[in-house]
Amino acid sequence: MSELVVLGLKLGFLALLWLFILFTGNVIRTDLFGRKVTAAELAQAPSGSPMATQPKLSRRALKQLPKTLTVTHGNQAGLQLPLGEVVLIGRASDCQLLLEDDYVSTRHARISRVGGGYQVEDLGSTNGTFVNNQRIGTPTPFGIGDVLRIGRTLMSVEK
Repeated sequence: MSELVVLGLKLGFLALLWLFILFTGNVIRTDLFGRKVTAAELAQAPSGSPMATQPKLSRRALKQLPKTLTVTHGNQAGLQLPLGEVVLIGRASDCQLLLEDDYVSTRHARISRVGGGYQVEDLGSTNGTFVNNQRIGTPTPFGIGDVLRIGRTLMSVEK
């Protein structure tokens, strides 16, 4: 092979190596610090407290709602967390449910009360959020009998 071809291959390999390093650094930065939110996404987000956007539920409807999120499998199996308006799940210190799992993002998922039930929403995590072994991309209803998987951790809701 000509020295010029070998030099071209070396430079091409070096360029690919740098692209890989930059891509990996970007993924790590996004996982640690979150993603940038555009002005359009901020405009679509509800303002004020979650109660302001929620309709008032009757006592009977409130009694039928699940009350507890239980970790059924994983490092924190047996942990129970009361469900409120919003439960943020991830590794960040501001999350209500902190999961010590390498496959969990900083702010991984959100469980929120909507109408007469709860829904789970993936917050742009790297490894995804699964409800009943189906990866979700949009807010998905989540109730009694459903299994939520985040990383290696399995969770369910109970009354």
